[in-house]
Amino acid sequence: MKVHLSFDRERTTKPIISTIILSTGVQINILRAKVDEAGGEVLVEIPDAEAEMVMDAFRSMGVKVHVGRHVEILRERCIDCGHCITICPVEAIYAESDLTVKLNQEKCVDCGACIDSCPTRAIRVMQ
Repeated sequence: MKVHLSFDRERTTKPIISTIILSTGVQINILRAKVDEAGGEVLVEIPDAEAEMVMDAFRSMGVKVHVGRHVEILRERCIDCGHCITICPVEAIYAESDLTVKLNQEKCVDCGACIDSCPTRAIRVMQ
């Protein structure tokens, strides 16, 4: 399960992710992180079976946990230009044989590059 974690200024000075990994014994895959002294956001992947326990552990340490965000292509706006395909760092966006742009949610790391590259604003983050 992919989970977005939001850290405020106070929490970025603490080793929260490593503490939770050690205390729960659950391996957490960090897919994307942008953290500095002012705060930050981290996208992690947690095994489904342990997701609730790990999310509760993050919440108990004051981390905001967001679940269910994903990127969506708005077919009514998409002109299948391919800008998003060329910019996707994990090849989650691809073209079908008829050149229709498609998205593989399982591969997507929600980096936002495709959103910024789309000239028709046909890609958005859904919650």
